[in-house]
Amino acid sequence: MGKTLHGLLWMFLMAGLVVMVLAVMNRLPDRIQKGFVRQYDGIEEAKRSLGLDKVLAPAYFPEGITWPPSLVLAQKKPYKAIVMEFKKAESMETALIVIQSSLQAGDAQFQRIALSELKEETQYRMKGKIVLLQVGTCDNGTPCSRMKWQDNGLYCTVLLMSSPFELIRIVESMIQ
Repeated sequence: MGKTLHGLLWMFLMAGLVVMVLAVMNRLPDRIQKGFVRQYDGIEEAKRSLGLDKVLAPAYFPEGITWPPSLVLAQKKPYKAIVMEFKKAESMETALIVIQSSLQAGDAQFQRIALSELKEETQYRMKGKIVLLQVGTCDNGTPCSRMKWQDNGLYCTVLLMSSPFELIRIVESMIQ
């Protein structure tokens, strides 16, 4: 009976040690990759993680695009960036992508849907900011529009799977 209790005690100690090692190993990737791109539950959580004072989010949404964002990604390294994706209510396909980055060309790697064929491009002023409007076709074959501008040291990109008219209203609601 003494050997059985000793064996059980030894087994529980080893099991506890294995659980502790697994718990440490589970947290290791977060520690190693701290600051690199990861998914967040919401915009506020991502904003706090990046240490940003504000994150530009649309105040206007065309009918059929859902709030809150279906996906929020952010990173601190190698440069600060936050990505928000919004879906169409009826099809649950991505309809709107908002990217803010501290690197001028930092938006390209975050666009899961890209403007693949550029048909028209124009630059103009909107609320004191110089904005670049690009219209064309996205890589999934649908018409899409993209606007880019700089705001307080961040480069902003908004891509909408639609004509530029709704996109202009969205961006106007973001620029202050």
